[in-house]
Amino acid sequence: MYRRTMHIGIDSHAAEHSGEGNSTYIQNLILALVGFDGDHTLALLAADPYHPFYRSLPAGARCRISSIGRHGGVARTAWALPRAARRERVDCLHVQYFAPPLYRRPVVVTVHDLGFLHVPDSFPSGLRFAMRVLVPWSVRRAARVITDSEFSRNDIVAHYQVSPQKIVVIRLSAPDRFRPMDMTETSRILARYGLKPGFLFSLGRLNRRKNLARLLMAYRALRADGIRDVPLVVAGKPDYGARDLRGAAGFEAFEGIHWVGLIPDDDLPAFYAGARCFVYPSLFEGFGLPLLEAMASECPVISSDRAALPELVGDAGLLVDPERVEAIAEAMRRVLTDASLRTELREQGLRRSRQFTWQETARRTLAVYRQATAR
Repeated sequence: MYRRTMHIGIDSHAAEHSGEGNSTYIQNLILALVGFDGDHTLALLAADPYHPFYRSLPAGARCRISSIGRHGGVARTAWALPRAARRERVDCLHVQYFAPPLYRRPVVVTVHDLGFLHVPDSFPSGLRFAMRVLVPWSVRRAARVITDSEFSRNDIVAHYQVSPQKIVVIRLSAPDRFRPMDMTETSRILARYGLKPGFLFSLGRLNRRKNLARLLMAYRALRADGIRDVPLVVAGKPDYGARDLRGAAGFEAFEGIHWVGLIPDDDLPAFYAGARCFVYPSLFEGFGLPLLEAMASECPVISSDRAALPELVGDAGLLVDPERVEAIAEAMRRVLTDASLRTELREQGLRRSRQFTWQETARRTLAVYRQATAR
């Protein structure tokens, strides 16, 4: 049966940022879609059409970059984005969290999680208010909703009373650059940061949701227990409340902690490869992409047992109660002192990571676009 080419509009402004889950998601989805041999073309609705991300797209990709102008917040969603979508004559518009209120053609909305309801103090008040108002409206207005986990789908259904059939779970993947690395190359990259392989590693935006204060207390307990030769490397983009977190309880100057900030994409694989363990005690996640990046890099993982994280990790990592400092410290001690456990977690994590690919994410996302336009 003949199927005409779909022209899909994607709100791509988040691809112009780094160090955020929304950015990683849309960047890798776009890269997978332009490399996917399907019946579709893309219009990337960009705030900055000259951003390096767009120049990185392969030559001959079936997409065009369309400027929506440097509007932010309400102006972008309510006015600039639908105007660009109408100009491009897209069959379907894909956005994250917020649908344009005055746009009447099919919209697909990705809602990664409802963290603004579960951990509200990790969001600034203005953004929290906007999400409480606009996300439920966007979910009900959308032709289809995409989310990253069964946990998040159930959460959206429970809070907004929408049909489960409207919400499609499409899991994410680690980009191809995350893989087991040669230790010589790993050491060369880490040396630029004054580091050697063999540290504990934690990555995530620096806000309350990531539970950094308890991680640091657990690390202090670990050192008090005699394990003093393993540094803790903390990386991430400063976020709401980051200054308070870094200054809490004197941790700014605490011995053994290395703050490295936002790590460039090209260097990040070396941090996973050089770590003896990746620790992710987040209080709430709709997926947990850094865990998958670590597993793909053959790095043992310790994860929170909350929200969607057990669904992602399965039996490929150690799960802990993120509110119990002693549980986080004990898990770190086990991994650092038990070589056979580290080997087992590396092997299981690598196998687990190979169950996820961006090609499959793209294939299933295209099917959602087709369903949305059919309506």
